[in-house]
This record gives sequence, C-alpha cells and structure tokens, in this order.
Amino acid sequence: MSTPPAGSSPKFTSPLASKLAQFLAQKHAMGYRYREEGRALGELDRFLSTRLSADDPVITLEMVHDYVARKGNESETTRAHRLTLIREVCRFLRLEEARTAMPDRRSLRIVRQKFLPRVLSREEGKRFLQACAELAQGRNSPARVAVLGTALRLLYLAGLRAGELLRLTHADVDCDAGTLLIRHTKFDKSRVVPIAPDLARRLADCRTLTTLLFGACLPDTPFFSSPRGGQYSITALRGAFHQTLATAGIARTSGKRNIRLHDLRHSFAVTRLLLWCEQNVDLDAKLPLLATYLGHIGLASSQRYLQLTQDLMAEITRRHQARFGYLIDDGGR
Repeated sequence: MSTPPAGSSPKFTSPLASKLAQFLAQKHAMGYRYREEGRALGELDRFLSTRLSADDPVITLEMVHDYVARKGNESETTRAHRLTLIREVCRFLRLEEARTAMPDRRSLRIVRQKFLPRVLSREEGKRFLQACAELAQGRNSPARVAVLGTALRLLYLAGLRAGELLRLTHADVDCDAGTLLIRHTKFDKSRVVPIAPDLARRLADCRTLTTLLFGACLPDTPFFSSPRGGQYSITALRGAFHQTLATAGIARTSGKRNIRLHDLRHSFAVTRLLLWCEQNVDLDAKLPLLATYLGHIGLASSQRYLQLTQDLMAEITRRHQARFGYLIDDGGR
C-alpha cells in the first residue's frame, strides 16, 4: 500500500480538527491515497469552522444540507462528491457521538446525469496528433512543445490517466525497452505499460531536449517537468489540450457533450477495439488484455470505455457482413 507524501495532510482548525485528522489518518492506514479527498476535507473543515460550536461540535442535518447545497453553476456530480465525503465523515464521527447526523442520499435529491464521453473519430485522432507538434511556445517554456505535446500524444496513444502521466519520473520511463512503470495508481495497483517504438523514440527525444535545456535529469524527477523543474499541473496540461483541439479544428462541444482531457483515454480504448475488429481477432481473448493495460480491476470497469462510435459501428457491420452476409436476402433477386 502506498504512503501519502510527507506534508500532504491539510491543517485543520475547526472544533472537529482532531477528529478530521484521525479520520484522514485512518483512511491512509487502510491504504486509501485520499489526495483529492484530503483537499476536500480542508474545505469541509473551513465550512465547519463557521458553523460548529466549540462547546458542542455536532454536525446536524441542516449543516449537511448547507454544505452540499449548489454553489454557482457547479454540476450535480460535484455536489454528489461533497455528499459522499461528509457521509463518510459523519459515519466515522457517529462511532463516538451518536447525535451526529447521518444524511440519506435520496433526501438531497441529487440527480447525476449519465456520463457520455466524447470519443475522437479516427480522422480527428490524426489531426490531434499532428496538432500536438504545433503547440505555441511559452515565453518561459522553451520545451513546451516537446514536453506537453509529447504528454498529450502519450495520453491518446497509451490511454494513461492524466494523474498517472504527470507522476511519471525519469526512472519510470525506459525508452530502450519501450515501457512505462505506472506506480501505485487507482486501486493502489502498479503496472508496466508497453508502448510502440515510435512513441518511445519521441519520449527519448523529449528527455534529450529537456536535459539539454535544464540539465541532467535525476531518476526521481518528473519526466514531464515544468521549466521550474517541478511537476506540470493538471491545469497547464488541460490548457495545452484545449489549444491542441483548437489547432486540430476539433470543437470542444459536440451536441451536449464537452470533450475532456480524460476522453483521450476513452478514445484510446475505442480505437484499440476498432483495430482489433479490423484484424478479425477474438475479442473475448483480447478484452482482458485491454483491461490489464488500462489498469482496471476487471472487465466491468473497461466496458464503460467502449462506446459505439461511427467508426466502430462501420467496422462491426463489415465484420458481421463478411461472416453472415450470405444468410441475408436483400430482395434484389
């Protein structure tokens, strides 16, 4: 199990500060990384600082409702995340204080819309990869194209999660073997991800350029490092993604769907399935390999990545026509 980095725990100041610290320590001891949740706990602590009495710090149902209430134009998903967190905290607090409210999910009427990823078509994918090499250089980022352009290419061609990519160190990237070591990611799993030779060469070129510009790269330094030597932020990566979409002529909104950085991972999975269909391989044998490559704990997790696109529908139709077309009478005789 992974240990959270030193100094990563927020400093709590509300009347329940010690309890929140115990709750977070328990989650870490159970093997949960709790990075995003840890930051959200800091926000909850600040909220509780304005609502709790120091003499009798008990979370009430009214406080829960106020904490989960919609803020501005935020999504129902964001509200649902806050509800999940405070339910976990309340469950922990009730072990010692029975008066702690335990909110019912249904009572808050949070309706999460079904998620539909925006998968790039094959033609869009080609334009996207070309645009990765055309990122504008930043005034203080002479290696922006090499670093962020290569990073975006890797997301699309290897299906990594953005967090996995940003946490890669030079020790994790073996350009000679063409492999990436993904350490302690979601579900606290590690895996080795093989990549194509041309992608490995691009990573090698990226390493050569950053070494030339910024000096020798230590094994534990970020592979996709910022000009200051630290890890690029997800905000910077997302900004480069939006610029690349614009260069490629790919609209950020299609119908009611906004394309997100994570949709590159969905696009990878669908493209891989499309290629297997074209090769007429046994999908029952290949899908477990895809689940392992993506770092999923089972096929069920991979299924939501495999949506039916126009490219894939055409290939499935061709495949079934080749096998069963002779059984269908089109009435032309």
